[in-house]
Amino acid sequence: MNQAILQIVCGVLGTFAFALFFHVAPRHLVLATVGGGLSWLLYLLVFAQGNGVFLSAMAASFGICLWSEIMARVRKAPTNIFLIPGIIPLLPGGSLYYTMNALINGDMATVIQRGKETGLMALGIVVGILIASEIVRLFFWAEVRRRRLLRRQGPPSAPTGGGGN
Repeated sequence: MNQAILQIVCGVLGTFAFALFFHVAPRHLVLATVGGGLSWLLYLLVFAQGNGVFLSAMAASFGICLWSEIMARVRKAPTNIFLIPGIIPLLPGGSLYYTMNALINGDMATVIQRGKETGLMALGIVVGILIASEIVRLFFWAEVRRRRLLRRQGPPSAPTGGGGN
């Protein structure tokens, strides 16, 4: 439990640093930073259920993508302001490092194991973003279609009286 809290705090701090590096506006900085903590929390929750890195990364990136879309509409800002810093804790930097280290040392068994882990994590991030973005796009497409249909029908007509005299 303490290790999970420490990991989330480190994820938040790392997200904050990258948000500063990417020049996120001060008015969006807190929400962008919260997104990083949320993404790592989702990753840990899914991973703790016995799921692998692919499903954990996919669920976390799906969640952070939805968070980013919602925050973008609430704050009237681009989605990337919240999405890019929020994804930072999920990036498989450590796994990639160990893959490269094993490759340099000639340990092919570790290269295959760590390389697979790195690839699955990266693929999970991409698939999660793709699914969430498509759901949001379909939702807004349906909303635009609904509004066009309502506009074509015109405003509701006033009820006709028919017997006031």
